[in-house]
Amino acid sequence: MSYILSSSKKFKKTKRDSYISTLQSLPDDLLIDILSRVGSISFRDFFNAKLSCRDFLEVSQEKFIMKNISVEKFHAVPWWEVKDEISSFLKACEESGNPELLYRQGMMEFFSLKKVESGEENLKRAMEMEHMEASYVYGIILLCKRGECSNEEQGIKLLNAVKKSRKLGECRERTRAFVLSMWVNNPIVKSQELITSYHAETCGGRRRRRGWPWIYERDEDVIDVNFCEACMWNDEVSLFCKRFS
Repeated sequence: MSYILSSSKKFKKTKRDSYISTLQSLPDDLLIDILSRVGSISFRDFFNAKLSCRDFLEVSQEKFIMKNISVEKFHAVPWWEVKDEISSFLKACEESGNPELLYRQGMMEFFSLKKVESGEENLKRAMEMEHMEASYVYGIILLCKRGECSNEEQGIKLLNAVKKSRKLGECRERTRAFVLSMWVNNPIVKSQELITSYHAETCGGRRRRRGWPWIYERDEDVIDVNFCEACMWNDEVSLFCKRFS
C-alpha cells in the first residue's frame, strides 16, 4: 500500500515538474498571449493562472494583458470603498488602455463629474477600440453637436455599425443600467438640451408604421422597420436623452 502511495506522489510530482518545465521553455511573448486570452474571458481564471507558476506571474503586469483583461465582474460605479489592491489593479488596466474602463471613465466624466471634454475623449478612445457601448454613446454625442456636418455623418456611421452588429438593444440596456447607477450632473443632459440640438432633415414620419415601432429594446423587433435614416436616429437621440429625465 505504501508503495502505491509513493508511486502516486512521484507521478504527480513528475507531471507538475513537466508542466513547469514546458512553461519555462516558452518565450515571454507567447506567455503574454496565453495569459491575455485567459484574462479576456475570465478575471478569476487569469488570477488563478498567474498564481499557478512564476513565469505567468512575472508577465502578468504587461500592458497588453491589462488592456485586454475582462473587468465585467467589477461594478461600474461602486457604492462602497474599493480595496487598495483592486483599485491599483483597475488603475493599471485603465492606464494600459482597457476599453471597458475607458468607457466607464468616459461615462462618469461626461455625465456625472462635469468633465465633458475628457469624458468625450475617453469615450472616443474606447470607440476606436471597437467597444460597442462606447460607439453607441459617442455616436449619440456626435449627433448632438450643433452645426458640424462631419460630426453628424460620423455619428450616423457609428450608430449604423452598432445596429448592423445587432447589438443595439444590448447597448441601450447597458447604458441605461449605467446611467441608473450614477448621479447625473451634466447640466446639458439634465435640461435635455441634447434632444433639441439634433436637427436632422427628417421625412416627418411619412414612412413610419402605426405607433412607435422603432423604440424597442430587442434588435429582432426592429429589423424590418421601414424608417428613413434621419427619423430613425432622431428618435434614438430622444430615447437616449429621456433616460436622464
